[in-house]
Amino acid sequence: MYPLLFLGALAIALIIERLYSLSTKKIIPLQTVQEILFYLKEGKFTEAYASAKSKDSIATNIIVGILESYVNGKRKREDIEAIADTLAKAEIPKLEAYINAIGAIAAISPLLGFLGTVTGMIQVFEALSIEGLGNPDVLAAGISQALLTTAFGLSIAIPTLAGYWYFKSRVNYLALQLENIITEVILQLPEEEETKWLPVKKVE
Repeated sequence: MYPLLFLGALAIALIIERLYSLSTKKIIPLQTVQEILFYLKEGKFTEAYASAKSKDSIATNIIVGILESYVNGKRKREDIEAIADTLAKAEIPKLEAYINAIGAIAAISPLLGFLGTVTGMIQVFEALSIEGLGNPDVLAAGISQALLTTAFGLSIAIPTLAGYWYFKSRVNYLALQLENIITEVILQLPEEEETKWLPVKKVE
């Protein structure tokens, strides 16, 4: 029961952390992203860059990397897309942090419960070999206690497994949203070698 209690507490902590970390505001601050796209459409690159730098999120971090590469000479569409892909591969895995751990807890908890039941039943039969069948209360109490670990393990595994699949689908949704945003940002960047509205100083 102690390992199960530990896993249950750990699962709760990880689920709460993922609920907070995978909120839209933390990953894709929509107001900031809309502001960046507006500035880019208006040709206000400096303002777009400043807006992206003002917010720390996966979406804005990727946008900052794209804009910095663009200013530093990467103007061809295929070059920008390659850079964006590299940035996304570095940032998007952060979305999946702890999700595999949640899945592992969901898989291990019922097995630990079954193990507790098996060891409990072994103890019951050992007691029966000593007490005999003359006292059915001993048998009933022992079996009940042995089955508690299975019930507890399943009570941990079921909601944890539900959380695991929810977070998996949430990550896929956020990754798709990030991909759409990256595509929109790239489309707003002109391919000309020089533009009047680019800052003179390169971003280091």
